[in-house]
Amino acid sequence: MRGTVIATGLVLAVLAGGWLGAETLARDRVAALIADDPSLQAASVAPLRDPRRIGIALSEPAWADPALSVSLPWARLYLSPLSPLTARLDLPDGGQVTRGGQAMQLGLSAPTASMALSPLNGMAPNRLDLVARDLTLDGQPLAQGLSVHASLTGLGADAPRPARAAYDIDLGLTELQVGGLAQLGLDPGPIPGPLSVQGSVQVWLDGTPRVTGDTAPQVVGWQTAGLDLQADQIKLRIIGRLSRDEQGRAEGQVALYSADADAMIGLATGLGLIPAQAGMLLRAGLSQLSQAELDDTLPGPDFPAAAQGELRLPIIMRDGQLILGGVPVGPAPAI
Repeated sequence: MRGTVIATGLVLAVLAGGWLGAETLARDRVAALIADDPSLQAASVAPLRDPRRIGIALSEPAWADPALSVSLPWARLYLSPLSPLTARLDLPDGGQVTRGGQAMQLGLSAPTASMALSPLNGMAPNRLDLVARDLTLDGQPLAQGLSVHASLTGLGADAPRPARAAYDIDLGLTELQVGGLAQLGLDPGPIPGPLSVQGSVQVWLDGTPRVTGDTAPQVVGWQTAGLDLQADQIKLRIIGRLSRDEQGRAEGQVALYSADADAMIGLATGLGLIPAQAGMLLRAGLSQLSQAELDDTLPGPDFPAAAQGELRLPIIMRDGQLILGGVPVGPAPAI
């Protein structure tokens, strides 16, 4: 019995030492990252010293660039001993956003964030979950809800050639106020509000993200079998696939579906899918353009026919050109 007690005590001592050492290492690593990055700040970085979780606590963390800065009173990043490959981030229910010297109070309800790592993929993020509700800016509604769920997936045989990693992403954005975007310096263009987005998209990257990586991989393409947008009373559905060519321009095809033809053109312009100068051409011949066929030789999702009372606008991007109804109308946008 005495030997069992001693052995148990030794095991607990080793585990406690490993836990304390891991937190100290994490604190030193994060503190060094913050010190080396001029865009990051924190008043302090300290180990949690909580037996239920292994992690660090940051006081007054902040991120800033020349246009915008975000600061929080605190943040906690930790792992649970029961799920050591899933990092969780606890955030407060408010912070501060500063733009052009003007400070604005950011509010949010029940924010949760977690990231699971894949040891078989060099500790790449295997899954990312982010959820928040009732976002406000200076006490005024900014968005009713935000959710992002991303999971690492296989590339597939038809992935763009530069792709080295792919993520399936489920998006949910409810009642985003475009006036709030303007306050943050993000131009919503002709898109009316409030704006809601719902659907799934697959994103291809030119490298596999690493939690210890010094550079972030770039997007080289995306595909969606259905992304639904609602801006005020306007509804728009996007189906398609675009990838980046050697010059960085988009190539592929997208179909827009809507019962409101004029509003569809405005939204497509605001989203950068068509140049503003093509708007008049579209409005003049939309009924004919909506009958144009899509290129079935290009990879991508299936494109259903338009529903009753709905128009389908095919947009093809090839050889650096944006093509509507078989006619080039301008350069393809960059990815």
